[in-house]
Amino acid sequence: MNPTPIPPVEKPILLSQFDASILTRKTCRYWIERFQKDFYQRGRSRGTWETDYWKILKLLPPDQPLTAKRLHQLVTSTEPNTKTRRRACMVVQQVARFAQVDYDPKPYQGRYTPRKPQPRDIPSNAQIVAFWQSLDHRGWKFILGLIATYGLRPHEAFLVDYDQLRKGDRALWVLDGKTGRRRVWAFHPEWFEQFELSNPVLPAINLNRRNDQIGHSATRHFWELKAPFRLYDLRHAWAIRTLEYGLEDALSARQMGHSVEVHCEIYQHWIDERVHQRAYERLMNRDDRPKPSDLDL
Repeated sequence: MNPTPIPPVEKPILLSQFDASILTRKTCRYWIERFQKDFYQRGRSRGTWETDYWKILKLLPPDQPLTAKRLHQLVTSTEPNTKTRRRACMVVQQVARFAQVDYDPKPYQGRYTPRKPQPRDIPSNAQIVAFWQSLDHRGWKFILGLIATYGLRPHEAFLVDYDQLRKGDRALWVLDGKTGRRRVWAFHPEWFEQFELSNPVLPAINLNRRNDQIGHSATRHFWELKAPFRLYDLRHAWAIRTLEYGLEDALSARQMGHSVEVHCEIYQHWIDERVHQRAYERLMNRDDRPKPSDLDL
């Protein structure tokens, strides 16, 4: 009988070949949990976390170390030149900075730009007022007037400081939403009285949902009413209106809750000839405008 063969001895790992940093690297789960805690500490909303951040971060292997290579694999696993790729780069950049991982995803962001509505999609002041007057439900009239006057995202109309409105404060506080707390001013200020915004009345909808679901309910309601414009187009109209008033891009962008880059990329492309002409006329009517030199005849 042949004796049972002795299994070969595995080749030992030399100390010089062992990467000791593996023992000290924190896992993806560790950094995601701490990043999430910091995210909420900075006043960001749960809805934004779920729709923009967690959709990306949940793709990381939770029990593996967070490394530059792993972050790069996450970014390049998304389709180039898409909203998802742009979002992945945004999220990964923030996490890498937070965890002090040396990785910059910007070169892979691509050329994605959000859909740009055309000038014909933007409701006029007269259309907005006429449709508001046609509504019977006080709650939905209030929501329409609030979004039109302050350029809110549809779900944000349900997340403002109504007590301040009742006091007649025309500077609106958005308390929560996609981009958190911020202050917004009325354009046109006359609409505050015309749309009776100091008397908040909300429609009875379920607010114990994600922000995007709340916003969808409002958008769908006005679609079912056959509104002559999309609810979100009121936000776009507000952006163009602030340009007509001469509000600086940085201030308008801050009140809308997005970056100046996004503001310039999207909204300024919509300014039609009428807006340009008004801006030109205001400049030409300035007493202190530059003047050409007289011709020597």
